[in-house]
Amino acid sequence: MFGGGSCGCPVSSSSKYMLFDYNVVKWFEDFMDTTFLALRDRPCAETVQSNVEKAVQTARQRNCQCCSPVVSGGMQELATVFKRKIDEVIAQVGITCFSRKT
Repeated sequence: MFGGGSCGCPVSSSSKYMLFDYNVVKWFEDFMDTTFLALRDRPCAETVQSNVEKAVQTARQRNCQCCSPVVSGGMQELATVFKRKIDEVIAQVGITCFSRKT
């Protein structure tokens, strides 16, 4: 779904994000780029969730027979892992900040 473009979705021309040795589809690359930029300004799980919802909408608008039926589930699985990692990093930063004050 996200890599290879065998479904007909345009494939990224860059190799920034690879999935099983395949370039990802363009809508997924756009999701990753916008999410990382948004996290700079608002580093929280809600930022990831908001961008996931936009990516799902974008992929569904393409009416791809392969991506449309599974994009929501796949992106929600990715969001769960991504948000957990963000929360872990935020917690570590919080611990570091509090420990340095004492």
